[in-house]
Amino acid sequence: MTSPAKRAQLSSLQCWIPLFLISSLSLFIELAVIRWVAGEVRLFSYFKNFSLLAAFLGLAIGFALVGKGRDYRPSIAPLLLVFVGLVAISARLSGGRYLPYPGGDEFLWYASSASYWVSLLLFLVIVLIFFLIILLLFIPLGQATGEEMAAHAPIPAYVVNILASLIGVWAFSLLSTLQTPPVVWFGLAALGLGAYLAKRQILTRGRLALLVAALMVLALTNDQAVWSPYQRLKVSPFYLPRQDGKSAVQMGYELDVQHILYMRAIDLSARSVADLEQEMPELAQVAFSYNLPYQLLPQGSRVLIVGAGMGNDVAAALRNGVAQVDAVEIDPAILAFGQRLHPERPYDDPRVRAIVADARSFFNRASHRYDAVVFGLLDSHTLLSGLSSVRLDSFVYTLESFEQVRQHLNPHGIVSVTFAVSPTAPWLEERLGRMLVAVFGPQAVFAHRGGPGTTFVAGLLSEEQSGAAQLRPWRPDPTLDGLALPTDDWPYLYLHAPKIPAAYWQAILVIAVACLALMARSFPAALRPDWHFWLLGAAFLLVEVKSVTEFALLFGTTWLVNALAISGVLLMVLLANAFVLRWPRVRTTPVYLLLFFTLVGLYFLPLDRLSGLPELTKALVSMSLLSFPLFFAGLIFADSLRRAGETSRPLASNLSGTLMGGLLEYGSLIWGIKTLYLIAFALYTGAWLAARRGPGGRGG
Repeated sequence: MTSPAKRAQLSSLQCWIPLFLISSLSLFIELAVIRWVAGEVRLFSYFKNFSLLAAFLGLAIGFALVGKGRDYRPSIAPLLLVFVGLVAISARLSGGRYLPYPGGDEFLWYASSASYWVSLLLFLVIVLIFFLIILLLFIPLGQATGEEMAAHAPIPAYVVNILASLIGVWAFSLLSTLQTPPVVWFGLAALGLGAYLAKRQILTRGRLALLVAALMVLALTNDQAVWSPYQRLKVSPFYLPRQDGKSAVQMGYELDVQHILYMRAIDLSARSVADLEQEMPELAQVAFSYNLPYQLLPQGSRVLIVGAGMGNDVAAALRNGVAQVDAVEIDPAILAFGQRLHPERPYDDPRVRAIVADARSFFNRASHRYDAVVFGLLDSHTLLSGLSSVRLDSFVYTLESFEQVRQHLNPHGIVSVTFAVSPTAPWLEERLGRMLVAVFGPQAVFAHRGGPGTTFVAGLLSEEQSGAAQLRPWRPDPTLDGLALPTDDWPYLYLHAPKIPAAYWQAILVIAVACLALMARSFPAALRPDWHFWLLGAAFLLVEVKSVTEFALLFGTTWLVNALAISGVLLMVLLANAFVLRWPRVRTTPVYLLLFFTLVGLYFLPLDRLSGLPELTKALVSMSLLSFPLFFAGLIFADSLRRAGETSRPLASNLSGTLMGGLLEYGSLIWGIKTLYLIAFALYTGAWLAARRGPGGRGG
């Protein structure tokens, strides 16, 4: 028989299970929602942060409703079904269509050419609808978490919440690694939600049926897409029509990303091009563009290809006698497609070493020198995460990145950059050319236009070499002399100028008006924040964003890096709470001073000092160092939470503050990423002043 002491211990542990379950589910569902919406509704691939901000605001409203009477937790089942249905319908209606994005401030692939006002209206309607449904979906999750935390002492409850959040992050990361589809993510989420609702005796047959219905919609709309750790992929045979009207011939395969064409794996061998020369003359030009950089190299050269994709560049290198190819591709699913499906089977060749890695991360750690570094059609269609405006390839196209490439070249080596430049954004070609000129010199940059895009070649080429390759010297356009060049601090290749695009603030304005009206009518408690906790939340998110982006710069814009950076943040918060639990009182004035010191120190810290460290050492040092301000911020928050004596209003205020932090993150588009430290400094100063006001040491 179980002893009374053992039964008491088990009972004590069991009372924490509902809080642990709903806390881990909240973060897990947040990550799943952001990822699924970005994959199915392509507009949100470029605006993941809107989904994140909607989730934060929904959680904040939910916390504010704790103890206010109405229980919204049962509504999670119908809201999940509505959300799933809306995303599924939108994916079917918008798949393959051009994006309704207004203006030319930022380049988005396959944007609509409709008039500005038509595009703006459609853009705002889509963003607002999805923002509101995601917000509503997270209100019951926030209220459930708040109710469970309110049943315990504030600091222990917060510690369990953070631990559960870590589990949620790594559970979703594991599912991403295994390339599982959304039906698995939401299936596990529905299972957890059902267990929680049953535990709280609010799971009825009707609500269970709604959860099952949501999963059925997901299962029925699954069209054999592959969900890599980064994006939604779908591959299909690629046919080229014959000019003589005969049946089309299969040339290979094409890959869609987020419902839009991304790349093709095609047979461009000399035999294939010659056989189809009369009927498909355009093939010769495409093959020439792929072969171009390798025709400038001596036999037996060593080549690095970044953005190797499904293998067209690798096949071209092998056709031209390259002795060794290091083929770097960030997405393991895309690489696997190429290994299995490319008609020329380039990845089967023993001269090829396939490497799953981010290009910039490979530059940081590679020790080899190459005769050529070739950038494939390396152009992302998605952001790194919902915490940042940085795209997957942002840190590949910066001045510092090209400087690293130059250091990996042999004395007479070349770099080749091919980019599908859109006629609606000629400044993109200009920006790439100017970066190469800045690094390699004005007489060493050449260009060829044709085939899959514009190919730049930088290096010491003779007139005979450049002429044979149909390369012409590239010269900057003097009318674009003021064009900003991307750096590691301002890595925004696709942004025309350092500014916040008009569509961003227009969407933010519409969302703000709609949300204020909604809260004033239905959730007025959410409009009365504690300003101390609100400012802490805004500043916290900015430092977290900075941590994620700098970690990505050091280790690459990979899904694992994103998970590690968020884990580092949560671990610092956990450590701070453990400290507060151990010591009964924290003197916050010295802690604020230490916080300010670390923010200023990291602002001036040159990250390249960390690049030369061994990988494991660099990971541990970077995770600790970049998250260190959040240890002091966590001490301040935990001590303030203990003084407050409750969790609901402080956490509601904190989460609504993160919404403002997410909006202030757009300041990096103007002033650069490091500026986020200075904005966070100002916000923490405001939190310090707010803590010294009013009863209990907090403004309200």
